[in-house]
Amino acid sequence: MRQLVRLSMVLAIFAMPAIGRSADQQNPLPVKVEKGWAGALDGIWNWRLPDTPNGLHPTQSWHTTGSAPDGDIYIGGMDHKTNAGLYRIDARTDTLRYVGDARSASEAAHNWLPGETAQKFHTRPLWDNGKIYVATMDRSDLDASYLDRRGFHWYAYDPTHDSFTDLSASEPGGTAVPHGNLVTLASDPVHNVIYGAGVPTGAIYRYDVASGHTQDLGRPASYKQPYVYTGRVMWVAARGRLYFTASNGDEPAVHDHVHFYDPETGFGEEKDWQLKEGMALETGQCMEGGNRCVFGDDRGHVYRFDQDAHTWTYLGQVETGKKAGWGGVKFWLFAPSADGKRAYIGTSTSPQPSEDTTLYQFDFASGRTQRLCTMAELDPVLDHLHVHTGFDAWDAAGRFYFASFDGSPEHGVIITRIDPARFEAELVRRAWVVR
Repeated sequence: MRQLVRLSMVLAIFAMPAIGRSADQQNPLPVKVEKGWAGALDGIWNWRLPDTPNGLHPTQSWHTTGSAPDGDIYIGGMDHKTNAGLYRIDARTDTLRYVGDARSASEAAHNWLPGETAQKFHTRPLWDNGKIYVATMDRSDLDASYLDRRGFHWYAYDPTHDSFTDLSASEPGGTAVPHGNLVTLASDPVHNVIYGAGVPTGAIYRYDVASGHTQDLGRPASYKQPYVYTGRVMWVAARGRLYFTASNGDEPAVHDHVHFYDPETGFGEEKDWQLKEGMALETGQCMEGGNRCVFGDDRGHVYRFDQDAHTWTYLGQVETGKKAGWGGVKFWLFAPSADGKRAYIGTSTSPQPSEDTTLYQFDFASGRTQRLCTMAELDPVLDHLHVHTGFDAWDAAGRFYFASFDGSPEHGVIITRIDPARFEAELVRRAWVVR
């Protein structure tokens, strides 16, 4: 990409085995480590995603912030045109660095065709059995344009060996499926499989980790329209049942509730698990070993799932005093607290900035919304950025992370960490909130 690489370097790369190659070996240029900087308020820390060694300049990060059990944070950065990279924050040293990108990993596996692109890692980085998984989305439009491109690639980062690998290189044609993209992941560790939800058809795919094989499971028979808006979060509950959502304005009754895939019985519906305005779920987090989960859509509707009771409860809507939805605010930042009593929720304005974006706190029991501060008050660098995304990204010290951007090369992508205890104490000291 925009970078001349000496022939000897290219030959050296292709002479090396693809499996187990480290991020530095995939890209033989030095990898920059980012230390970040303190925010304007106590408890805030920021980093900027650096360019990858092969020239990717990340300008966006769509729902691509996740965590591992050891507290490390993983972030996807992309330019929405050519390539997508994966980054890692070591929460113990406060350092951020690049660990791999789609193009480099696929080139190392001889699985990158001339003119191929990987516009995004749109999937939240998924930890499963010691590795972090992501997958590509090269077309996000809800039309037939996806048929003009190769299907998606699975990638895995192994922290033990510092290797980022194209898992799909061993599949037929070098991709998981002939055509299609992934936007959502969920893990079933009991059956050693990873599920993916596709764009634009809403198909469900299952990747067998042991065999390295992807199976197209199809989609619910109730879907009549060829293209749907696929929910950005899904989860696996008891007995390996996968729950997911989708939206389509032409089929409101089809998409106004939660669907599922059961490994034994196939697709089904939970028609009593209603979705307000038929909106697919965008964010969520499971707690208490997965027994309880909370979810939100981009209109600010919040729900609770209780696995033991097998119940679905509507908790209310985040109230900002502003229009929610197209032309107004959207909710793509969702960080439920460790005690499961409330969530930190941030607003975005997209596709164009129209007003200040703001951080709120939503109480699950009362449904009460409390305004905390604007994003720019966290740090002035966020003043120009109007999209804030991230969910289920907490480190071992109880701090949550999210990404902010406006899509411009000038501003890039900022990753922000918030320490709730210090941050809220600062708000009280400034008399911005009352406790």
